[in-house]
Amino acid sequence: MQSMFKNDYCQNFVDTGERPQNFIRDILPEERFTDYPKLNELIKLKDKLIKERATPPMYIKSDIKGLDIKSLGKFDVILMDPPWEEYYRRRLKYDIVEPYWSLDEIASIPIDEVAEACSFLFLWVGSENLEAGRILFRKWGFKRCEDIVWLKTNKNDGKDKRMAKKNQAMNDPTTVLQRVKEHCLVGLKGDVRRASDSYFIHANIDTDVIVDEEPPFGGTEKPKEIYQIIERFCLGRKRLELFGGPSCIRAGWLTVGNDIYETNYDGKTYASWFENDRYLGTSNEIETLRPKSPKSTTNPALKDDLPTKGTSGQSSGAQKGSNTQFGGGLQRGNSNPQTQQNFHNMGNMQSGFGFHDMGNQGNMQMGGNKGPGGPGGMQGNMNLMRGNSMEQSGMLIEGNNFQNQQMNQNYMGNMGNMNNMNNNMGGNWK
Repeated sequence: MQSMFKNDYCQNFVDTGERPQNFIRDILPEERFTDYPKLNELIKLKDKLIKERATPPMYIKSDIKGLDIKSLGKFDVILMDPPWEEYYRRRLKYDIVEPYWSLDEIASIPIDEVAEACSFLFLWVGSENLEAGRILFRKWGFKRCEDIVWLKTNKNDGKDKRMAKKNQAMNDPTTVLQRVKEHCLVGLKGDVRRASDSYFIHANIDTDVIVDEEPPFGGTEKPKEIYQIIERFCLGRKRLELFGGPSCIRAGWLTVGNDIYETNYDGKTYASWFENDRYLGTSNEIETLRPKSPKSTTNPALKDDLPTKGTSGQSSGAQKGSNTQFGGGLQRGNSNPQTQQNFHNMGNMQSGFGFHDMGNQGNMQMGGNKGPGGPGGMQGNMNLMRGNSMEQSGMLIEGNNFQNQQMNQNYMGNMGNMNNMNNNMGGNWK
């Protein structure tokens, strides 16, 4: 009689408290792209350039409420993880009492006045504060363009500790599901065009899912991979982190937080680093390897040239008035009904940081011989398609106007054509 092996990760979680994402393989960036040599080489080249061009870390020990952050200047990227009430309740379970800020207190921070005309805001909102994050974006003049999801593993906990946490979560009156992820909303200020503003952004290099261990004792530390995603994506070198701690101090960043031990910030020195050298730049090798948006079909003169490493000028061929087609068929400003996107190779994790350029493929696979219940080898798809409306972990399909679509929910092989798609995505992406 033939026996059948089954990898049942949900039942294993019920029995052991071990989360299904613990069995996702190749979760580190250096492991994720080993089957994609060009993308793997691109990551190495980008990281090398970022390290070479990084400014020394600067940091300020200060309560954000008592600091005039407008005096720090304007920044290309702002990362912040406010002390939400959700964090306070989480820490309280371990008899750790830390203050939290109300939404009005967070909104009082003048983020809009320290953000450049074209800039990005990465805002951690935990599990409960997605709507609050949108309110803050509107207050500060940002439009949400992405949602990075952190899946928390619990590999380091023993079985007894995992079961205790699971049972504690089951009795939490504030939740109806076990919360094993957090969100980082990405906001865009100004107009950024992927094809012409490549001096400022390199899209579709990273994915929008981070898989990393949950900190102990209800800690609020975030995965270090968020810095790598930001640095590879946005080429602006003026980066500010608010509510940072000692572990957040990093080359290329100005970190502000009340838990930092001391201050080494000098305004004149910091400003001098960017006077004639604002952007990260690129290299011929990076330009050959990185994913690019197709050139504009309505304006053949539109180019995708970049300044070379160390320069800060904008591409001379950039023309911000044209309709640019990108993402294998999604067009902003051009509603061609015949435009279709053919998704393929969905067995691997595909969700290039951002904008549906599905040629960017990470390799996150579940199961293998490590899977509970036997050697059944099972690939897990984490396909995230995003725009504006629905936000959940798992399968996210977002957009303002997805109508009359029939989708193959199994995503095995070719996803097929998605007809009658009119995708008006959030943010002023052109």
